Amino acid sequence: MNSLLRTAALGAVCTALTVGCASDGRQHNDGRNAAVGAVGGAVIGAVTGGSAVTGAVVGAVAGALIGRLVIDGREREVYSDGRGGRYWVDENGRQHAVR
Repeated sequence: MNSLLRTAALGAVCTALTVGCASDGRQHNDGRNAAVGAVGGAVIGAVTGGSAVTGAVVGAVAGALIGRLVIDGREREVYSDGRGGRYWVDENGRQHAVR
């Protein structure tokens, strides 16, 4: 029974992390994403018998990074300048070269 409870808690936390990192695509919520990741990491660390503090630190970093990647992935549409160069345009209309 204990194993079933751990599996259910782990699934619930993973679902919450996925939903918590979603954004409207207009702003970066790195602090919120890190907080959601920290809570999820602490819960996972405690449920699996590891350190809740280590889980919180790893979760905070992962939450911020995953949130930023998901947001940037939705915002960027890559264009070609006709000379072989590629760029994307941010929400303020500035062009950024694709590396």
